[in-house]
Amino acid sequence: MKSLIMKSLIIFVFTLLMLQMNAQDIVGDWHGKISYQGVELRVVFHVTSQNGDLQSTMDSPDQGASGIAADKTTFENGQLTIEATALGMKYTAVLDEKGEMLKGTFNQQGLSLPLDMTKSSEEKTSINPEGIGAAEKVLGDWNGVLEIPGMPLLIVFHILDVDGNLQSTMDSPDQGANGIPMNETTYEDEQLKIVATSLGAEYTAELNEAGDSLVGVFKQNGMTWDLIMTREEVEREEVVRPQEPKDFPYIQEEVKFKNPKGGHRLAGTLTMPNDGKFEKVVVLISGSGPQDRNEEVLTHKPFLVLSDHLTRKGIAVLRYDDRGVAESEGEFSGATSKDFADDAAAAVAYLKGRNDMKGKAIGLVGHSEGGMIAPIVASENKDVDFIVLLAGPGIEIPELLLLQQDKIGEAEGMPEASRKTMQKMAKDIFAYIEANYDLPEEQITAGLTELVEKHYDNFTEEEKQMLGTKENFINQQTRMLVSEWYLYFTQFTPDDYLSKVKCPVLAVNGELDLQVTSKENLEGIRKSLAKAKNKNVTIHEFKGLNHLFQKTTTGAPSEYAMLEETFNEEAMNFISNWLLSLKI
Repeated sequence: MKSLIMKSLIIFVFTLLMLQMNAQDIVGDWHGKISYQGVELRVVFHVTSQNGDLQSTMDSPDQGASGIAADKTTFENGQLTIEATALGMKYTAVLDEKGEMLKGTFNQQGLSLPLDMTKSSEEKTSINPEGIGAAEKVLGDWNGVLEIPGMPLLIVFHILDVDGNLQSTMDSPDQGANGIPMNETTYEDEQLKIVATSLGAEYTAELNEAGDSLVGVFKQNGMTWDLIMTREEVEREEVVRPQEPKDFPYIQEEVKFKNPKGGHRLAGTLTMPNDGKFEKVVVLISGSGPQDRNEEVLTHKPFLVLSDHLTRKGIAVLRYDDRGVAESEGEFSGATSKDFADDAAAAVAYLKGRNDMKGKAIGLVGHSEGGMIAPIVASENKDVDFIVLLAGPGIEIPELLLLQQDKIGEAEGMPEASRKTMQKMAKDIFAYIEANYDLPEEQITAGLTELVEKHYDNFTEEEKQMLGTKENFINQQTRMLVSEWYLYFTQFTPDDYLSKVKCPVLAVNGELDLQVTSKENLEGIRKSLAKAKNKNVTIHEFKGLNHLFQKTTTGAPSEYAMLEETFNEEAMNFISNWLLSLKI
């Protein structure tokens, strides 16, 4: 009996030692790169072990972020899992037999990307090995409200001790933004300073004697607000999205269909009236960026609300996850608007092949970038019976982007002089891309780097403070500018496709849309469709609506999350009435 106990004890101790050894294998610095839309972003995980528990932080050097704390790190059966819920991030990977490489997947907000990582052989050294000293008093979570007239914003700072250095992240729950890494966090002479160069923001404050309150000033883009922060959570009203459906009095079918050009399968939801009586079916095409089938943005789900409205009105709807997002296969990174048009065309072909869709009119409803994708498909595909353009582009894309930059900058309080400076740089960038579009990527990158650096040197000191360090600013700009998606986007001419669209078209926009300005783009769409001699065209501008078709006062993107309305009822009724009255 004794020998059996000893044997069991030896096995237990051996197993415990093996677990400890495995945990030690994962401790260290892991380096890798994420590829997204032609852009490569470096990622570094620092995994440590304290009292047998694993902890980790994440750096994103190309975004100027470091020391982002993960709230869960586990290593079991050779699999590492790191989660940072504030960022909506999860990394899962398997360690190879040599303990030198992690092969895994980086998931964030519906986007799933491969990420393989190697272990650094260099020992990590602390910049401040003696600890943070007096700064320990400001560690923790701080909560306050920016009293912006008519638009109070809850701000939360999370201040951390990372290897003896202060690091912090910021949440703006009212805008649906969490875990924003701060570039600088210092506590000297009883004064706290937090800087976010990418936001042009800075918070300076003094800690009161009791150590439970920070009294300071928040500055952003030339504006200043008093901001008092405490350790107590600020009670805020729960985000209410009253338009999201609570019941579904219609058929919902989970579907998958294949894009033969890309070889991947796309996943979506098809909704149909319960009685099966409908004449029209629409495919919803989302705007730019990785979107799920609901086109979820800042806690709003516009496509869920729109599809619910249309289906209740007797119109079938297919909405799907973008390639590489949520349940859809494929790679989002590196895809262009033309590739997304192939996905939309595959959705049309799928519907056309279903027995229950025989004799039905099939149309496309595209929002924003989806509003430029729909004409691509309609101009090349006779199976498309009609299209609806929701804030779709109708003018040259560089012109659209210049208007967008200036209008949003003005709405967000950017001084006119700074807006003019940014406009000059943007115009030079677009001219350079147009003249050098066919050059190899390395040459375009080199040319753009030189161009952006030249403009940065001419900025005022105040503008430089708003834009961040030269290195970070240049890296951020050039990575975006040379991506396949962006290069294709800036060279895209809506007229090339709109002028060939013969099917019925409804084009609508909001008067206060600052991303795709209503007046210029609707007029561009009108002129292009006139070239096509298209007689069945309806164009309408909604007063007081923004880019998401919400009732608003300024149209500024910073308002999107704070507005209770997801998709204006008047606008949805206008769309559904047009669809139902359409004779095909």
